[in-house]
Amino acid sequence: MQTRQNAPKEPRMQTLGQRANSPSDPSHSEPNANLPRLVATDMDGTFLDDHGGYDRVRFARILSAIQGAGCRFVIASGNQYYQLRSFFEDDRELAYVAENGALTVVDGEVLSCVSMEAEVLARTWQVIQDDGRAEAALCGRRCCHVQRGTASDRFFRTMSRYFTRIEWVDDLADVDDTPLKFSLSVEDGSEGEVAGELSDALESALVPVVSGNGSIDLMVPGCTKASALRLLCSRWGLSASECVAFGDSENDVEMLREAGWGYAMENASVRAKEAADSICPSNQESGVLVTLESIFGL
Repeated sequence: MQTRQNAPKEPRMQTLGQRANSPSDPSHSEPNANLPRLVATDMDGTFLDDHGGYDRVRFARILSAIQGAGCRFVIASGNQYYQLRSFFEDDRELAYVAENGALTVVDGEVLSCVSMEAEVLARTWQVIQDDGRAEAALCGRRCCHVQRGTASDRFFRTMSRYFTRIEWVDDLADVDDTPLKFSLSVEDGSEGEVAGELSDALESALVPVVSGNGSIDLMVPGCTKASALRLLCSRWGLSASECVAFGDSENDVEMLREAGWGYAMENASVRAKEAADSICPSNQESGVLVTLESIFGL
């Protein structure tokens, strides 16, 4: 694994090699000072392979060791909570940071829900329509909503891969739900330009977050995966230095910087790699699982 050389963070926990060579007893749940106490991972392009799968048997063995060492496992994604849960048969003691930090769920209970105000929603929706370059969905706590006549069937089908609870509505500005973010699709390669212009038009009412492949999320200011990670650390009495994070894209940058040790995938964006402390194997090579096996001595 490659380690970033340009002014890395100074983690208070041991480095990967030191942790891998430290003795540990996974048969109990008392925290081990030589191991991280929280592992957070992105899903698409990070934990999951390019076909949207992962080695479930291998992960079950790793998760048992993680939990046995008194470490928490956190799924941190821009996707919908219900979609994320579908990947794990037994998600007891797992925590979910969904919708890029807007919804945080621990042990089936909502810990945090960051929503946008009705005025901001209406103004943003008007800006999106006036701009005309994006197909858009409103992601709510209950469901993902797409307005008829403003998006294609293809867009709806694509969104349903990441938002399993999704519906057509007549008016996106008038839905019976708690609005969390807008999720936009623009021409691949234009997302940086569109995001910058939307940011100027919205005047910080919502903040564009680019995740590549033509995808942009419009988030409540201050709402990120990193802010959710801080919330979880506060709940569990942890410091960021005790956390390990994995990611591959722009929406992982803050989380990779926040964690005591951040791993960018070999397939990650330039910005994600610059934010990370180390580079681990790609998602196609099960890089997250490989690295966790090394960290926990499996």
